[in-house]
Amino acid sequence: MFSFENTIQKLRSEGFKLTPQRLAVIKYMLGNKEHPSALKIHKELRRKYPTLSFSTVYNTLGTLEKIGEIQSLHIYDDYLNYEPNTTPHLHFLCRKCGMVHDIFTEGRTDFAVPLGDIDGHEITSYSVVLGGTCKFCR
Repeated sequence: MFSFENTIQKLRSEGFKLTPQRLAVIKYMLGNKEHPSALKIHKELRRKYPTLSFSTVYNTLGTLEKIGEIQSLHIYDDYLNYEPNTTPHLHFLCRKCGMVHDIFTEGRTDFAVPLGDIDGHEITSYSVVLGGTCKFCR
């Protein structure tokens, strides 16, 4: 799971320079359940860091993904979303409010998503986006 200390240690071992702006992106992602885009992160962090560039946000997210601390998702057609929860799970997109909710399938038999070898293909990850109306909008 994504933790500040482990992430900083991994980044330092990769030679990644830890600027205040990059640290702000890392802290923003800690425990974030909103599945934000790089654009949203940039917009929110620029309030505190006016010189923060979009490329710093985007590249920091890319580095975090490379070291396995976050994952990128194709939930909307226009851009990538990011989240710190890298455990296997599904996503639910509410068509009314636009919120994305995590759905964990561990222990359920009605959502068995296979990992491993299937017909000679090595499955190591998956991305499933379910759509409908969330429990808050119903």
